[in-house]
Amino acid sequence: MNVCIKLVKDTIEYYVRTNQTPLLPATLPSDLISQRACYVSIFENPGRRLRAIHGSPLPRQSTLAQEIIANTIYAISHGNSHPIRQADLHSLSFAVTILNSLQRISDHSHLNPRNFGLYVRSDQGKSTVLLPQRTGIETAQQQIATALRESGINEREEAVTMYRFGVTYFE
Repeated sequence: MNVCIKLVKDTIEYYVRTNQTPLLPATLPSDLISQRACYVSIFENPGRRLRAIHGSPLPRQSTLAQEIIANTIYAISHGNSHPIRQADLHSLSFAVTILNSLQRISDHSHLNPRNFGLYVRSDQGKSTVLLPQRTGIETAQQQIATALRESGINEREEAVTMYRFGVTYFE
């Protein structure tokens, strides 16, 4: 099992049992010490139905390990119609999407929705993130249009800044 996925699993098990944030492991692999942004996805099986997801395009914690723990706890404790219980743990699977650095882009020619995610932000504070390989998005133009629609940004009235990013997936 990948170290990122193990950290998500251990965090969920500990949090569901104690309702407390777990301590960081005493020793961490070098990959988990760097400061990186990530998204944590929790799926319910069978069917791999998305149960929860949380993350941000920029890191909020000092290390990737802390980022994974914080995003995992937020994902399971906010916005769920029913909380995750210990009896649910056996039917869950997890994914961690680690983001590479954001690269500012000026138009769709710098995007490929299979390889790059998109972060858009307006001068009015509206924003959204689309991870790469999203179902139904085949072109860069579709990726930008979806991001603008989901964020509620009106391109005619708001200045828009776009960033692309690569990712590494772990499941």
